[in-house]
Amino acid sequence: MTLPGAAGAGLSEQEIASIVRRLAGEISRDHPDGVVLVGLLKGSVCLVADLARHLEVACAIDFLALSPYGAGGERVALAKDLDVDVTGRDVVVAVDIVDRGLTVSYVLRLLAERGAASVDICTLLDRKVKRLIPVDLRYVGRETGEEYLIGYGLDLEERFRNIPSLVQVEPRELRKAPAGSLTHLYER
Repeated sequence: MTLPGAAGAGLSEQEIASIVRRLAGEISRDHPDGVVLVGLLKGSVCLVADLARHLEVACAIDFLALSPYGAGGERVALAKDLDVDVTGRDVVVAVDIVDRGLTVSYVLRLLAERGAASVDICTLLDRKVKRLIPVDLRYVGRETGEEYLIGYGLDLEERFRNIPSLVQVEPRELRKAPAGSLTHLYER
């Protein structure tokens, strides 16, 4: 696909679907009694929906929203809390991409403090090259480098989350592209 600002390949819809099916199978195998599937808003919405459709065990679904604060966004704060009680339950937190580890570390601590029986992280993309805090990621779709990706929940200034694939872009070039020149990204 030709994309203004495109720098290379990401993941096709088919590749994402295959990864999600594999992750759902692993979660189902490891949690036969079911899970609470917690998505981190907003980037995980696509992943949570697809994981839930492929899980072979009972699951409750809820969402957390976190916002960065402090110098350089090096801390996170709770912006939207869970509605589901996780006490004594197995929780799988779905994350679109894990970078520095700050958000995931916060969520692991929060859910453990709330008495979850277990808390596992499921991420579509693991960006180890940016990790500041070591975190245990139980379910990993694929490792990625420093490339900037949009689509399947990942955004650029709150745009492009709904692209069904992941596309590597150069943000500066994409910002310059006329809106009408990007409509082909949304075609299936």
